[in-house]
Amino acid sequence: MTGSVDALRFLPIVDEEADCASEITREFLNYWTSKLAGREMPSRADIDPLEITSILPHTGLVAIEEDPRRYFWRLVGTHITTATGRDHTGRYFDELYPPMLLKDISSLYARVVEQRFPIRHYGVTTFAEKNHLKYESLLMPLSSDGTRVEMVFAGIHYMD
Repeated sequence: MTGSVDALRFLPIVDEEADCASEITREFLNYWTSKLAGREMPSRADIDPLEITSILPHTGLVAIEEDPRRYFWRLVGTHITTATGRDHTGRYFDELYPPMLLKDISSLYARVVEQRFPIRHYGVTTFAEKNHLKYESLLMPLSSDGTRVEMVFAGIHYMD
């Protein structure tokens, strides 16, 4: 990829209908939906790693802080770290991504926070020096009070 790292952009195709093509992301959506129990969103406490062992390597958990809003990688699954060659667990987005890339990635998470509904995005990666990787991702809101999104439960499938 030519140009400086600061010029990198992340402009995926966004599907707010969450019409998953990958069996893995469909499994994430089915799991998230099964945890609704009549609510708009499940909580983080509803997500049991023992129930999702087959998709756990594809899992990301992003905590959301407010005032100012910041996104924090609480968990990054092994499929994601292997595909990207990086493990961002325990790091804030603003510590990791250059300004334009941060803006693009954060805007996806902001949509989930504001709409309080899953969104799917897909395309080819344009970062992590892996611009050859096709992927599909599903970002799903989690809320302990049913109103404020505190975390995003992400299912990410990188394809060769």
